[in-house]
Parts: sequence; structure tokens; C-alpha cells
Amino acid sequence: MAFPALMALRQALLSRLTIGIGGVLALGFTTAQSVRDAMPAASLPVVQAGQPIAAGRWQVTLRQAEVSTTPRPDGYKGRPGTKALSIDLELMNRSSESSNAVARILSFDPPLAGLAPSPTTYLLRDGTILGALQPGLPERVRMVWDLPEAAPVPETIRLLVVGETFKPRDNLLAAPGWFNPKPVATLSLPLRGGGAAP
Repeated sequence: MAFPALMALRQALLSRLTIGIGGVLALGFTTAQSVRDAMPAASLPVVQAGQPIAAGRWQVTLRQAEVSTTPRPDGYKGRPGTKALSIDLELMNRSSESSNAVARILSFDPPLAGLAPSPTTYLLRDGTILGALQPGLPERVRMVWDLPEAAPVPETIRLLVVGETFKPRDNLLAAPGWFNPKPVATLSLPLRGGGAAP
């Protein structure tokens, strides 16, 4: 009579041990992935202007950067007391759906004091604000950030290109999508109209 109870106890202990080992392995994997994702930008590939960069759903080719008070591609002169920091680039949507999720594809390293948190993106072919980019069709665009007119700017800016990973089925949402944004490359561009270090 004691034998079935002993077997049940043994099975319960074995199940808990297996679950415990699985939990430790999952925690270790997650920690290693977090450490890898938090690696400093210095370890990123360094690219040059004009070199295509695969950044998840986008292929990005950076061209030039400028700071000025001239009107934007649609004629807007900007808010009083501001100047525009603009970056010209080519974007190609590598996904299977139209998208305009480009606002966080570039970040500044180090950040520029007073820079607006997100840019306005213009299509250079007609000067309109970007609606959505169709899959597989490269477009020349200009990303424009507001900056206080008196804010100093450097002669050269260092940019991080942020990419995402496609998951056919996300663990949290159980749906396909682009996740885990992280820097995939870095490059420096001379800033036309810049000069004073921040």
C-alpha cells in the first residue's frame, strides 16, 4: 500500500525538479539576452554615409545632415525661436505591409540638448509629410527635428541606427510583428551649418 504513495511522491518531486531546472535555464537565457541587448554602442558596426544598413523592417542609407532655419520641404518655416536639424536618407520598407513607423529609427549619441523627441519625416520627391512607405519601394526622405535656435550644435553628429526583429508569433501578444528595437549600426555625419560643440 505504501508503494503507490512513494511512487506518487517521487513523481511529484521529479516534476518540481524539472520545472525548477527549466525555470533556471529560462532565467539564464533571458539574462544573457538582456546583457547582449544592452551592449554599448562602441561594439556596433561602423558604417559610412551612402552604405545600406539592414535594420529589421527597413533598409536605411544615410546621406547627409544639416542644421538651418530655411523652410522645410513643405514650406513650413518652423516654430519661432527654433531651427531645424535635418537628415537626408533613403528608406526601403523590407516588410510585407505599408508602414510609416520610422520616428525612432535614428537616435543621437550623445543626445543633443533641446532636440525634439521625434522628427517629422518628409518625402523628398514631392515635399509632403510621409504617409506610409510601400513594401520594396525605396524613397528619399528627410527627417527634421526642432531645435532651439540658440542651442549649440557640433560639427559632426554620431547616429545610431535602430533595428527591430520580426516574430511570426510574439510570446506576449500571440501575433506577428516587429519587436525588440535595438541599435544595429553607427555612423558619423558632418553637420552642415554646425560648429559650436554642445
